[in-house]
Amino acid sequence: MKRLSCLLLASLLLLLTACSSEEVKPVYKDTLVITNDEKSFTGAEERCFAVIESMKTRVNLLEESHNEALKVENPDSYFLDENYIHRSFDPFIIPSLEITDKITESVNEENAASVFENEAGNSSVIFKREGEGYTLSFMNEGVTKSYTAEYDPKTDSFRFVYREEGQAAQELTEFIEFVTVSAGVYAIQSNLSRCWIVFDENGNIESFTCSTLKDKSYSLDDSIYGASSTALTLFKSKIDNGKKTSYESVREYNEGVLTHIDTVEEKINEVQIYAERYASAFV
Repeated sequence: MKRLSCLLLASLLLLLTACSSEEVKPVYKDTLVITNDEKSFTGAEERCFAVIESMKTRVNLLEESHNEALKVENPDSYFLDENYIHRSFDPFIIPSLEITDKITESVNEENAASVFENEAGNSSVIFKREGEGYTLSFMNEGVTKSYTAEYDPKTDSFRFVYREEGQAAQELTEFIEFVTVSAGVYAIQSNLSRCWIVFDENGNIESFTCSTLKDKSYSLDDSIYGASSTALTLFKSKIDNGKKTSYESVREYNEGVLTHIDTVEEKINEVQIYAERYASAFV
């Protein structure tokens, strides 16, 4: 019995030693933390915005730190410096997506009209579940406003589409799509913006490219929802190709350098920011 107790004590000490010597992975302000692994539209939507928030945090902390440094150097005229960044970074703003917060598993064809009474006004409400997704429509006087959510578990991708159509309304299409390309690699697209982002195994950003169009928009013909690896490779090559003046802004991050590109009319402004200079901002 004493021998067994000694063996158990020795095993416990080894385990405690291993745990105490295990390297603690640092978590920075922009470290990607996935809290919802559900294979569902809601799960994918949460993963998408966790990725976007991580990227926004990296860009905004770097650009704000860069601007603060310019203010110190030129307190009275920093805003006239050609390297001062005036345009904030907030891609993938989809106002219509807010309605998905109210679409829980309890919503069905029978109770949808009461759930969306405030949003619908005098419109008729039609709700239909379709596989892993659903369609919600408000119909009134020849105008239809529809919200469609889809999820593909094979590619862990989701698509949300908002449409306004009808004789009395100018057609409007707003959408966002998200695909898990592989472990730590994600593709995101909306009607205005595109992004390809890569994280390391600890959730820290390795690289990304994110662009936003200036005057045009993407259509659902360019969809990446449920796309093959070949289609996604093609998508990656198109994120910021062509004339830079076609984009309102482009952000590229690679090897610790953030490149900010934006255009005002036909003038292109490009600024490079080295992340190591502002490492303290992420702690």
